[in-house]
Amino acid sequence: MAERFIDSYSFQLACSCFHVYSDLDINCFHLHRFCAFFSDCDNPFSTVRYTLAEETASCETPLSYAEQNKLLNTFDYPLEHFEVPSWNSHILNILPVRKLLEDCSDHGKLVTLEIRKESLAVTDFLRHRMDVFYSVSNSRTIAEGRVDPLIFSTFLHDMNALIVHSSCVDFDGKAVIFLAMDEGGKTTAASLCEGGRVLADDQIIFKKQDDDSWLVYGTPWTTFPPDPGHAVPAAFILLEKADEFSLTKVGSRELLSFFWNEHYGARFSIPRIYHTKLLDLYRDLSSSAPVYLMRFPKDYIDQDAILKCMKP
Repeated sequence: MAERFIDSYSFQLACSCFHVYSDLDINCFHLHRFCAFFSDCDNPFSTVRYTLAEETASCETPLSYAEQNKLLNTFDYPLEHFEVPSWNSHILNILPVRKLLEDCSDHGKLVTLEIRKESLAVTDFLRHRMDVFYSVSNSRTIAEGRVDPLIFSTFLHDMNALIVHSSCVDFDGKAVIFLAMDEGGKTTAASLCEGGRVLADDQIIFKKQDDDSWLVYGTPWTTFPPDPGHAVPAAFILLEKADEFSLTKVGSRELLSFFWNEHYGARFSIPRIYHTKLLDLYRDLSSSAPVYLMRFPKDYIDQDAILKCMKP
């Protein structure tokens, strides 16, 4: 099964280039919010390859029980806490898949496998490369589905960066970051801020600089106009819905706890050996700006109070 990619896409996110190759057209990448991040870079930080795994191309015998155990002992499995590998997937019987697994076996603990019946993902943290093999029945889901932020964020810790589920408003180079669970008011809070520009309202990338300071970058995952810009984190605001507005300063531990719990699932997308570094990055980010708890009704925030709490 030779590679026959019909499309390639390059994106610039948080000062790093990401390249996607695909043998089908991915509709989402043609939306304006992704087009705003297109790049002509030729030295990507990471690459993703989508490849159709045709059943007619199956040329290997199914894995024996011993071979299954060998894979289990060689690689990491991010889904082991949620589901077992689908050993009966025909994708495992395709020669390019077997060759890729063999090629990665010498650094298997730096490689994660997600083996599902209709798809298989091989994520190589040494080479910053993700290979996604999918079946014909899964083609439409990939072509028309939402592009998961993990495709771009999986290797971010290697560049001292994190993707965070939040919204962010930039006021003259200083950013207020709103954090909450789904439907917790992140988009509402961002929309009620006047005079600032919204970098994104769903996923934000934070990158640690050489001088140990942090910058926050916009991403394509937003309902607002896309903005590839960046700003300095000036305040983190944890949100709670309430009948009346209040803004109270809290400690960085509350923010660290939010980061660690909110991104629980994402931790299993990377090998265990990186979890300590991930925690260190979250801890450092949590201390980079003051942290507040904001309770607010759905149609009102006190913007003056928010601006006063921002780090000088």
